[in-house]
Amino acid sequence: MVKNLIPYQSARRIGGQGHIWLNANELEESESYGESVRYNRYPDFLPHVIEQAYLEYTQQQNLDGAALSGKLLAVRGADEGIDLLIRTFCQPGQDQIIVCPPTYAMYEFCADSIAVRTRKIPLAEDFSLDVAAILPHLSESKLLFLCSPNNPTGNVIPQAQMIALLEAAKDSTLVVVDEAYIEFAPESSVISLMAQYPHLIVIRTLSKAFGLASIRVGFLLADTSVMGYVKRLIPPYPIADPSALIAKKALLPEGLRAMHEQTETLIRVRDAFAAAVAALSFVEKVYPSSTNFVLVKFNTDDCLYEYLLQKGIVTRNQAHDPRLNRCVRISIGTESSMLETLQALKDYPFNTMNQATA
Repeated sequence: MVKNLIPYQSARRIGGQGHIWLNANELEESESYGESVRYNRYPDFLPHVIEQAYLEYTQQQNLDGAALSGKLLAVRGADEGIDLLIRTFCQPGQDQIIVCPPTYAMYEFCADSIAVRTRKIPLAEDFSLDVAAILPHLSESKLLFLCSPNNPTGNVIPQAQMIALLEAAKDSTLVVVDEAYIEFAPESSVISLMAQYPHLIVIRTLSKAFGLASIRVGFLLADTSVMGYVKRLIPPYPIADPSALIAKKALLPEGLRAMHEQTETLIRVRDAFAAAVAALSFVEKVYPSSTNFVLVKFNTDDCLYEYLLQKGIVTRNQAHDPRLNRCVRISIGTESSMLETLQALKDYPFNTMNQATA
């Protein structure tokens, strides 16, 4: 179906050279709205500048960035990448994907939105991947979604398990590894495996470590045999110019230095916060994290999400998943924000009562 699809030929996609542009029904002049640039022209069909900048960034990660040329596509955030992959490779009412909950809910949501089935293979009790349980279902599934580091559990999938699944899926299934949080655990990236496994697809984003969630810029990295199909469904103007300009600045050397510095600071704050929270009497477990959040399990019947909300601290209640009952996901903010959150937890009545009777 997608094979026979003729991509929409937007004015920018067709291209051309000239000094008077009358091909896209744009206004030649417009109000500036106080900005230094005007926004009357459609953006480039594909933002090659930021794609090239991201390739150079991967080279700085000691990866074979040159081998990724032509295999990278800028998208409007990782969520669009997920949606594009499912719409490209799955037939509504016929095909299925595999997900491993608890994990990012958008994989299942995007599948549900076009009537594609979701086969759920839960993580093991310690949140590790259950490879043996996944293997029998690969032949009947078009896509396997793996999130590493995983949201909301925070752990990474060992590369040996990735390779085992890639080997098993060679003739049947595209393996999609969502690396939204990879800057917090760069050594765990699977991009270096792409040359050996052309059915491996990697999703990246500027929303997390780069701190650019609002500009909606992400990337798909895949073999040209895969990317050729995905590009047939890409919207006419995938990245707005203001977003592309910000992304380009973020990928310049000074932007990368700032990202690395704030990542190092965040990891330090995260680890200190996790250790302090783990010492509280009403905390059952703080799960190890390779992300910008920690998952905390409490041993009280009260929902600490509601308690923190009353203190003006908004976290993420994970109780919708039975496996995460009494769990709250807490994003790591500034040091002052985490100290305030820690103090709020220390002031929790349960903790105060235990300290008084100790």
